[in-house]
Amino acid sequence: MIFALGLPNAIISYLGLHKIEDHFSQFILKKGLKIVIIATIIPSGFYFFFKEFIALDIFGNIKLIPYLKIIAFTLPFAIIHEFILNFFIATKNFLKFNVFMFLVPNFIFLLFLIIISISKENESLTLAFYSISISITLIVECFFAFKKTETAISEKLSTKQIIQFSSPMMVSSLMLFLLNWTDVFMLGFLTSTRDVGIYNLAYKLASLTMLVIISMNVVLSPKISELYQSNKLIELHKTIKNVTRIVFLMTIPIVLFLIIFSEFILGMFGANFIEGKMALLIIAIGMLLNVLTGNVDQILNMTNNQKILKNITIFGFFVNVVLNSLLIPKYGINGAAIASLITNIVFNVVCLLYIKKKLGFYTFI
Repeated sequence: MIFALGLPNAIISYLGLHKIEDHFSQFILKKGLKIVIIATIIPSGFYFFFKEFIALDIFGNIKLIPYLKIIAFTLPFAIIHEFILNFFIATKNFLKFNVFMFLVPNFIFLLFLIIISISKENESLTLAFYSISISITLIVECFFAFKKTETAISEKLSTKQIIQFSSPMMVSSLMLFLLNWTDVFMLGFLTSTRDVGIYNLAYKLASLTMLVIISMNVVLSPKISELYQSNKLIELHKTIKNVTRIVFLMTIPIVLFLIIFSEFILGMFGANFIEGKMALLIIAIGMLLNVLTGNVDQILNMTNNQKILKNITIFGFFVNVVLNSLLIPKYGINGAAIASLITNIVFNVVCLLYIKKKLGFYTFI
């Protein structure tokens, strides 16, 4: 997430109006890849040369060393793979995105697992097979991403300009990740591993409500960029409201199912997990509010307001930390869920106000 430098999101914002074979598309693809390849050297080298320190001194587990070796060699392939997948989204090649995201790597991975057996002596082969599948997928998808152009294009964007544009997206992505995991991390510090396990399951179940908006976002993000760059703000507003309405209507049944059958669903994982019923309900309501307001983070990213989003996510992260610090000691996992709910409300309201200020409309239904 850090060493991708926000480029996977930035490429969608750059190419909202361009086809895959356009000169500018190919220029951004090649320029972005050069930056990503150089950036991935740092984490790969860190994992490789400090594998013993990470495995023994930090986690106290010598068995992690072969896994860290695999990660060191695979990380560049994984980051470049994500970058090219977003290039397919940016150029509206959604079929290629789905094939190389879901079908090809999983098919290769399963093929390895079927052909070669894994025992306790070579458990790291599981990660190795998955890593090889990502690497092979990357090689194949490059044949579909790179296109020959008849004439050379002059360099319109410098490396510095691209990084300045994308780096706020990297920060906001990192902050959003931390926002989603702060509750779990702080429960680990302030309560027992038992509570962490119960809350983590409740949170993951509630996160099922985000599947619809994540799926829609694949198509919506480049469309937002395209309409914004064309200055079609009225059409942009209509598109966002229509998508928000569709996503909300599709998400309601999932939320209702989780609420009505929460005790039964949690009980499937063990009687102790039923204690997470209230946390599941609170988190699910918070997720529904996310859907109701629309995909505000991507709207800001795709309309050249990534710096504003960066500042909002940093603010939201600190709000979440403070709320968890106050509520977890008193209310346990329910306190963490309440902190998540309040943070969701604050984050989405602030984003809505900025979108209204910058674009002139609200994104909710």
